[in-house]
Amino acid sequence: MMNPLRVMFFAFSVMIYSMFVSNAFCEQYIGWGLPIGAKARFGKGKIFDIKYFPDGNKIAVATTVGTWIYDVHTGTEIDLLPAQTGYVISVAFSPDGTLFATGNGDGRIGLWDTQTGENKATLAGHDDGVSSVAFSPKAQILASGNYDGTVQLWSVHTGDPLRTLRGHAGSVYCVAYSPDGETIASGARDSTLRFWSASTGEQLTTIFVQDTWVKTVAFSPDGKIVTCAGDDAMVYIYDVTTGERLKTLAGHSTYITAVVFAPDGRMLASASHDRTIRIWDINTGDLLKTLNHQRFVATITYSADGKTLVSGSLDGTIRFWDSSDWGLLKTITGHTSRIDAIAYSPDGDKLAYGAGPKLRLLNSYTGERLKTFTGGFHTRFYSVVFSPDGKTIANGGKRISRKPVHLWDVQTGRFMGSFTNGTALTTAIDFSPDGRTLASGSRDGSIRLWEVRTGEQLLIGELLRTLNEHTNSVNSVAFSPDGNQLASGSSDNTVMLWDSKTGKHLKTLTGHSDHVYDIVFSPDGRSLVSGGEDETIRVWDVATGELQFPPIPHIRDVNALVFSPDGSLIASGSQNTSVYLWDAQTGKAIHNFIGHALYVTDLAFAPDGQTLASSSYDGTVLLWDLTTLAPNR
Repeated sequence: MMNPLRVMFFAFSVMIYSMFVSNAFCEQYIGWGLPIGAKARFGKGKIFDIKYFPDGNKIAVATTVGTWIYDVHTGTEIDLLPAQTGYVISVAFSPDGTLFATGNGDGRIGLWDTQTGENKATLAGHDDGVSSVAFSPKAQILASGNYDGTVQLWSVHTGDPLRTLRGHAGSVYCVAYSPDGETIASGARDSTLRFWSASTGEQLTTIFVQDTWVKTVAFSPDGKIVTCAGDDAMVYIYDVTTGERLKTLAGHSTYITAVVFAPDGRMLASASHDRTIRIWDINTGDLLKTLNHQRFVATITYSADGKTLVSGSLDGTIRFWDSSDWGLLKTITGHTSRIDAIAYSPDGDKLAYGAGPKLRLLNSYTGERLKTFTGGFHTRFYSVVFSPDGKTIANGGKRISRKPVHLWDVQTGRFMGSFTNGTALTTAIDFSPDGRTLASGSRDGSIRLWEVRTGEQLLIGELLRTLNEHTNSVNSVAFSPDGNQLASGSSDNTVMLWDSKTGKHLKTLTGHSDHVYDIVFSPDGRSLVSGGEDETIRVWDVATGELQFPPIPHIRDVNALVFSPDGSLIASGSQNTSVYLWDAQTGKAIHNFIGHALYVTDLAFAPDGQTLASSSYDGTVLLWDLTTLAPNR
């Protein structure tokens, strides 16, 4: 996929760079396809779709980052084709093997050369995300299903739209051509499976599929039957000619994301959010085998010879299964469905990020994975904070968590105990500067201060006090740099200041018109910044409780805030996927970084102030280079 000249140039560049920079990134792919201003990407993004290349030696994986190309024999990364705009939801190869198409979240479709990876064309016309793409058997026409409720037919040669198929009353989730190319099937949110004439666009038949969203559809290799499935956890099989339902396959416990026939037509595979893949006998309807992932299974595909089934999951893995005995042949790792929180260690050498039930600890310079913390089914790493000495990591909630606060030993990965809020749901955490107290905010509006013991087998101490002034969820807590004050931001639209030693309520800062999601003290402790759902950033004078300048307008909700170590910059993360930099003294906009595919969840400055890390629901962490901004500030 990657041409030889690119391989030679890339290898030579890495060799030269490594000669002069001791901390050159050890994984080449973390530097592929980066947005402007970024110097590395950790995480390969959320998996949406997988298809085999016609030669059977590679797979294309549609993700929030773009389309990853892997060698199926070694599992190594070959190339990354950036998403250009949006993210990639679907992928399909032309029957002659010369092209493949990618459907993007912004409504565009990319056409790519299979041999070189060159982008041959971009098709624009849909108003919403392209959920599914399918080539006609003769490779002359491309069909695309869209969340805008339409199916669009395109000329592969000219890129022109040929015909729009209208009739669905909801988002179209899937499209497929019959093997003879005469019929197009589409499934949608309106609980219908519709058949269209591929030549005229005329609607032929409509099947009402129970009360379920039709998420996936596939024709059998001989074209005589069609299968579909959706959110009612059933797999339905129909006669194409009569529309009669032949079988209903029951076994999944929640909605089904993909169905695919084996090339010989004897078996059918289905994937589900119940974390399983089920293999069915087409003739009898019997369940033959159940394969397991650790989280939702997003997609499945067979190799052309039928010997291998490949699955992609929200657990971040791509798994290759031997269809002769259903043994696991190979696993590709590194994909992440979403990243909720990030934190730099105090020395800046490590970066921790929380991804659902796992916390990953990386070398912040190379991206090398140092350790993975797994707390089991009841642990979620929605927020992450290092203790001041860097020896302990605490994890807790972030607006939606129902889990207690856990402490972990950074060196060994050992679980050090947990603070439980009883019936309260933990939503925010922070360590005091001396590391002896941990503050936790709760969904019930309370704040709890806990003793953190030092030098003991378990660090969990007593509950010191409970603060009860907020009338709604506490979404963020932060200690002042000297440790004397605690600030809290709440869904009651207020920011409160407390004496952290006595628990006395000092001030209530009002002005936000909606939920306050994040707060942060300046390094000198004189300023406090808050932001949230009212799409403003407010900079407060801690001593007086007054605004230092008018509120800063923000594009979409403010999800994350952080001060640079020298106090000169404020960074904010938004639901519009951007990262913004502001002058801390004036509130003036300085720069914005664009590169995430989904909204930004957390931010962290490296201790030296030269790098800003941002995490996102797109399953990646981007490291932004701030040194290039200095001349423009």
